[in-house]
Amino acid sequence: MSKRRDPNRDWTSQDYAYRKARKRFRAACEKADAPCHLCGDKINYELQDGKDPNAFECDHFHPVSTHPHLAYDPANYRAAHLDCNRSRGNRDVRPTLGVPSEEW
Repeated sequence: MSKRRDPNRDWTSQDYAYRKARKRFRAACEKADAPCHLCGDKINYELQDGKDPNAFECDHFHPVSTHPHLAYDPANYRAAHLDCNRSRGNRDVRPTLGVPSEEW
């Protein structure tokens, strides 16, 4: 039987359980060729994590700073570019109009 995480525990991205979950999530995103949920552009999954602004980064839809109990919840993970995720910080995701149906 697996242990439940203590939601009051300090969360850190260096935590082994998070790194393992992030690795599984990245593999699923790479297989699906998931785009960045913030800008909608394609993510280059061949780039090294944390080095290139267009590299994959696991984004928490609800920021860990405001929702620490969701830090380990894979349903809270989203694929993002490194730069997109870092520029968003811990602000809420702004809804977009989506892809236009025709060229204007």
